[in-house]
Amino acid sequence: MLKLLKFTLDLFDVAAVFEPVKKAPSKRIKVKPSFEAIIESPPTPTTPVGVFSRHPSASQQTRLQGHAVDYELQRSRRRTMTFSVSAAGLSVRAPFGMPQHTIEAAVQEKDRWIVRKLSGMQLREAQVAALKMDWANGATLNYFGKPMRVVLSPQSDTTKLTPSSDANDLNDQAILELALPSHASEKKIRDTTKKWLIEQAMQHYIERMNHFAPLLGVKWRSLNLSSANTRWGSAKADGSIRLHWRLIQFDTSVIDYVVAHELSHLRELNHSPRFWATLASVMPDYEVAQRKLKASVLPPWE
Repeated sequence: MLKLLKFTLDLFDVAAVFEPVKKAPSKRIKVKPSFEAIIESPPTPTTPVGVFSRHPSASQQTRLQGHAVDYELQRSRRRTMTFSVSAAGLSVRAPFGMPQHTIEAAVQEKDRWIVRKLSGMQLREAQVAALKMDWANGATLNYFGKPMRVVLSPQSDTTKLTPSSDANDLNDQAILELALPSHASEKKIRDTTKKWLIEQAMQHYIERMNHFAPLLGVKWRSLNLSSANTRWGSAKADGSIRLHWRLIQFDTSVIDYVVAHELSHLRELNHSPRFWATLASVMPDYEVAQRKLKASVLPPWE
């Protein structure tokens, strides 16, 4: 039990795609899922003509659904075999001593899943690339789920936000005035915007944590903002919470979901039915926000 209390419970991997491999007929192999996830996607590796997907560390090639797929094979003293698909491509992890033909048979058995996940990841990467930020005067990004325009304001002494006059009109955007000269560099614009967003995120997260904690009958001890590429939030048994600062770009229901999720872990250090019931007690429609977050694509910040 003491070991369980030391676990850090992650919300979930943001773009995780995984599938356990079934036991090979000739081997007694237990399979565990492997997670690889990204918020800000790394560059997609160059794929040679004729190859559907190529991992940058590829050591093996196979044909799946008529497509050539180069994949990374890692061997270790593990007793399990796992697949994971990320922006880099397909990775297979297998025990030392497992025959290559057994690995190949398992890969072929999951051909539909692998091709579907690789196709989805490639589509996601294209979406991310299309959303790449142009850090210049007039740049637009989301704030609380709505578009906000960034403008340079050399006459201003401080950075300030002018809310939109019509929240239902997407063309009527909020304006963030940065106290920067008109010749400010892209890096300066980006960093100044990030600093302001982090300040707003800390303030809003604390407010929502103070709202949900009494309802859940828990006390949180500390809050730290994260820039991790693999999770939106995490909680420890000692009451320390970590939340990603970029959650501030989502609408309030998504932020509430992550906050309530992590605080619920202070009562249930797992993802058991009792945990989900605890979360539902303060956020009955949490699944709606959960789906929004899982389907979201944030553009790379830099």
